[in-house]
Amino acid sequence: MKKKMLLTAGLFAVFSLNQMVISVPAYSNAIEVVDIQILEPASDFKKAHESFIKKDYKATVNEIRKAADFMKKEAEIASDKGKKAILASADELNALADKIEKGAVKSRGEISSVFARAEHALANNYYLKATDAWFKKETKETGDALKSAANHLEQAGEWSGHKAKAGVSKAIKETKELSNKLIQGTGYVTDDVGKGIEHMGGAIVNLGNKLMGKK
Repeated sequence: MKKKMLLTAGLFAVFSLNQMVISVPAYSNAIEVVDIQILEPASDFKKAHESFIKKDYKATVNEIRKAADFMKKEAEIASDKGKKAILASADELNALADKIEKGAVKSRGEISSVFARAEHALANNYYLKATDAWFKKETKETGDALKSAANHLEQAGEWSGHKAKAGVSKAIKETKELSNKLIQGTGYVTDDVGKGIEHMGGAIVNLGNKLMGKK
């Protein structure tokens, strides 16, 4: 009887250990997937740019088309007002890939401009989502959307070379600070949230004008 009890206990211990070993990698993989999603399409753009410099045009095209596919998926969950610009950027990315395949793109500046417009479209979409979420009094959702808007605006500013202009840097810094407070659900003042969202909207509009060549 004792031997049977010891055997049962031993099997339970082994089973429990196996469960622990299996569960840790599964959790780690989930974290990695989230991180990868956060980096898109910035990681695709960076790889495409690096490949273009190396004259590896096949790799450049592949990364750009990956980014275009991402934009199309984003459009599916975008706000009604933000969807049009995101789809337009997806088409522009595919058109850019076609031109590179034909050897018709010689300048890194042309590529950077397309990337900047794509990131700007995403920034504007998340700004619109933040506005809608705050109207519905969804605090965490507002913070998440604002952080995404700031991250995409930062990328747009870097690709366009206008990050330090049009109040972009200041808006990004302030928005990230505000978004963290909203996500945590503490440390923010209600009136300041509205002003912060408005400030982000202004920076997005200003950078958009720069990208379109407006003064």
